[in-house]
Amino acid sequence: MTRLRELQHEFQDYILHGLASVAEKMEGGGTADPHRRLRIYHDGYRLRLAEALATDYEALRALLGADDFNVVCARYVQNMPSVHRNVRWYGQGLPAFLQETEPWAQRPELYELALFEWTLTLAFDARDAPVVRFDELAQTPAETWPELRFVLHPSLHAITLSTNAPAQRKAADEGRPPPQPVISSQPTPWIVWRKALSVCFRSLEEPEHSALETIRDGADFTRLCEGLCRWYAQEQAASQAAQLLRRWVDDELITELGAAR
Repeated sequence: MTRLRELQHEFQDYILHGLASVAEKMEGGGTADPHRRLRIYHDGYRLRLAEALATDYEALRALLGADDFNVVCARYVQNMPSVHRNVRWYGQGLPAFLQETEPWAQRPELYELALFEWTLTLAFDARDAPVVRFDELAQTPAETWPELRFVLHPSLHAITLSTNAPAQRKAADEGRPPPQPVISSQPTPWIVWRKALSVCFRSLEEPEHSALETIRDGADFTRLCEGLCRWYAQEQAASQAAQLLRRWVDDELITELGAAR
C-alpha cells in the first residue's frame, strides 16, 4: 500500500470511527492542534449526513422534534456509514433502522412515516415515461380489448399503512404542526406516484388495490375483469374495469398499451 493510500485509509478510519492514529502524521500549522483540525472533518461528515436526512424526512423531523430527530440521526450515522457516492441514497435504510432499533421500534408510527416519506422520494426520482391519454385508450379497437395489457408508470409505488402518515406529511408540506399519530387496526393500501412534476398519493379501496396488483403482474383486460368479479356481478365487471382504467389514465399511471405476449 502506498503512503498516500495508507493516509487516506487512516483519515477515513478517523472520520468513520474516531481512530486518531492519523493525527500523529499531520503537519503542524496555524493555531489549531491536529486533533481539533481533524474534528472539523469528523463532525462535518455527520452534520452533512444529518442535513440530508432532514431533507428526506421533513415530517418525521416535525413529529419527533429537532432534538429527538438529531438523536435518531446520530445513531443512524453511527450504525450506517454512507456507502453511496450520491448522498441522495443515504437515507434509504432509515425506515428499517427505526423499525428494528430501540427505543424507536416501540413506535410503529415512526417507521411508517419514514417509509412513506422515502417512498415519496423514490416516486419523485423515478425515470420519466410517456403516458397513455384517454383518446388513445378510447380508440383501441374493440376486438383487441380482451387481451389488452397495461404497463404502469415506473414512479408508481404501492405501500400499506396502518397510521395517518400521509396526513402528517401533508401537514409538514403546508407548514403546519403534524397531527398526533393515529394507528388503525385495519391497514390501508396507498399508491404514490409522480404526475408531471408533482408527487401524488391516495388511498385505495380493496377492488382497485387488487386490480392494480393484477395489472402489475401482467394480466390482460379479461383477467382484470375476472378479478373484479370478487366484488361485482359478472355483468358489471367490465364497466367497473373501464372506470378504473379511465381513472388510471387521468392519473397518468398507464404508460403503454399492448397485446398479450
